[in-house]
Amino acid sequence: MFEDVTNWLIAGGLVLGAIFGLITRQNRVCLVGAVSNVTLVKDYRYALLFAVAALFAITGTQLLEIYGIVDIGKASYRNVTLDWVGVIIGGLLFGVGATLAGGDAARIVILAGNGSHTGWIVVFFFAIFASVAQFGLLESIRVYSLLNTSIETPEGGAGLANLLSAPKWLILVIVDVLLVGFIIAKWKQHADLKLLVAGAILGLTVVAAWYTTGVLAVDEFAEVKPPSAMTVSGPMSRTGIMLVAGQYPAFSFSVSFVIALLAISFITALITKQFHFTPVQGSAGKVALGGALMGLGGTFAYGCNIGQGYSGLSTLSLESILAVIAMVVGIHVTTRYLEKKS
Repeated sequence: MFEDVTNWLIAGGLVLGAIFGLITRQNRVCLVGAVSNVTLVKDYRYALLFAVAALFAITGTQLLEIYGIVDIGKASYRNVTLDWVGVIIGGLLFGVGATLAGGDAARIVILAGNGSHTGWIVVFFFAIFASVAQFGLLESIRVYSLLNTSIETPEGGAGLANLLSAPKWLILVIVDVLLVGFIIAKWKQHADLKLLVAGAILGLTVVAAWYTTGVLAVDEFAEVKPPSAMTVSGPMSRTGIMLVAGQYPAFSFSVSFVIALLAISFITALITKQFHFTPVQGSAGKVALGGALMGLGGTFAYGCNIGQGYSGLSTLSLESILAVIAMVVGIHVTTRYLEKKS
């Protein structure tokens, strides 16, 4: 279809970003909301959505690897070097920041597309501080942590199957059984069929992302690049560089994905007559701080809740598992703190 495989990356990012953004917007999907609902009122509806999304994303991605369709082992989440300190600290910072900002990485981009001043403030500070951590003043601290606290995993990277010296299919079965068990346990009191379908679609977009970058966008006559999937923090750091230094980011799958998130939110808001310039509710300083912590955390953790959460978790990487746990803990603790403070 495309002579230049780069077009697959751009088109794939735009299409999957639009699907992901539409589903997320229409169903108000947000990791902060999911964790906060469980923390405050024991409402597991959105937790079940994320469990279903993980089930579909992990199963599909692992099958792509097991059948040799996509070399998931070369993905960045499976690096031999495990920066466990950076991942945990970054995940915690991201979780705290997202709670202060009022939404996870995808949610704040979607809010910006709806015309929310809060969304734009968070996006701005997210981008600036992500670029500072990735390319600026804090890069030396991030690199120092990587060089002095990281662990070298066995050859083959930080995937659970490799670390446990177990067959990939066995690890997949165990993880799927645990996820299905959780879904069944909470189904009777908390299941919302619409949200579960939304979770399944979100999970399948992850699988489609790996297939796009690992199969459709591969040029057999050029050097094969590692496959990648969806993320927001990487494009945000490059947006920060653009704002500060005027260096425009090259189009890629992830950049196209974030553009589509913003665009589909804006278009949908216009069509449904829900686009409004809404002022910041509460403290602008708090949401700005939240955005800054999201940028720092997402960079130190090598991904936000989209990169490490959806994409990284689908590879069953220990790095991603640690990052997601840290994010959830950060959201939980900050939610508790804000609740007591109010």
